[in-house]
Amino acid sequence: MNNDSATDRNRFAVTVNNLEKKFGSFTAVARISFAVRQGEIFGFLGPNGAGKSTTIRMLSGIIAPTAGSGSVGGFDIIREQDSIKQNIGYMSQKFSLYEDLTVEENIDFYSGIYRIPRGKKAQRKEWVLTMAKLEELRGHRTSVLSGGWKQRLALGCAIIHEPGIVFLDEPTSGVDPIARQNFWSIIKGMAKEGVTVFVTTHYMDEAENCDRLALIYKGAIIAIGSPSELKTNFMKEDVLKISVSEPEEWIAPLMKVPGVREAALFGTAIHAIVADSARAIPSIRELLGKASNASVRPIAPSLEDVFVSLIETYDKNTGVMAP
Repeated sequence: MNNDSATDRNRFAVTVNNLEKKFGSFTAVARISFAVRQGEIFGFLGPNGAGKSTTIRMLSGIIAPTAGSGSVGGFDIIREQDSIKQNIGYMSQKFSLYEDLTVEENIDFYSGIYRIPRGKKAQRKEWVLTMAKLEELRGHRTSVLSGGWKQRLALGCAIIHEPGIVFLDEPTSGVDPIARQNFWSIIKGMAKEGVTVFVTTHYMDEAENCDRLALIYKGAIIAIGSPSELKTNFMKEDVLKISVSEPEEWIAPLMKVPGVREAALFGTAIHAIVADSARAIPSIRELLGKASNASVRPIAPSLEDVFVSLIETYDKNTGVMAP
C-alpha cells in the first residue's frame, strides 16, 4: 500500500482504450478511453444506467469487453482477468458479505479467499477491525450491523490483502450522510498511502472529493477533469440562484423565459442555467414580480449544474432526448 514517491502519481494504474460493452443490440459502454494515475482518487460520475457498473466490472475482470482494450495494474483486462482479481480490491454496490457470519468470521473468510499468509492473518484482521472501528463488534452477527458499519466491514474485507488498486462501485449508496462522510475519510487516507481508488457514484457532492472525474452518460464519457476544471472549462452558460416561496411552482414558468436553458430545484432554491445572465435576470425578475422574498443572483456552477448542461448539450447534438 505504501508508494510514497512523487513520481508514482504520474504512472498509470489503469488504462482504457476504446472500451465497449454490448448486451445484444444494447450498447452499455460506448468506446470510452481514459487513464488513471497511481495514487489517484478517480471518480466515475453519472446517473443510474449510465454504464458505470458495467465499466468497473470489465476493469475488475468480472466480465469481458465486447471491443477495445485496457490494463489494470499492468495486467490485460481480456487475457489476465484472474491476475487482476488477485491484485485489486473490489467492493460491489450490493452488500457482498455473509449476514449470518460474525464480523470476525467474515474477515477470516476473506483472508482465506485472498490467501493471506498464516503468519499475517491475525495482524491483517486487527488492521481491518481498527480501520473500520469494529473492535467492540467483532463477535456480532453481520446482519445486526447498521448500513454504515456493514459498508466499512465490506471495504476492510475488500482491501485485507493490501491491493494497490481498489474499485468501489457505488460504495455509499443507501447510507446516511455521516456514514458517507466517514467512508470518504477512509478513502482519502488510502490515497495518501499511494493506493489508487476508482470509485463510481451518482452523488454530486461527494464527487468533489475526487482528484479527477469522468462524467459518463448513456455509455459515453462526456467530460473528464478535476472538479474545478469541469466547472471552469465545461460550463459555458451562466448559473442563477433563484430564491422564492414555493419554488417547485416556478419551474415551468421559468422554462418559458427567453434565454433559460434549464431550471431545477436545488435544495430550497432554484438553479437556472442561462445563456446570458445580464439579459435573463431582468426577465426573471419581471416574471417573479412581487413574489414574497424573491431574489435572483449569479453564482458559481456546481458539478450538478455542469452535468445538467453537458447532458442537455449531448442530447441536443445526438438528437436523443434525456430520459
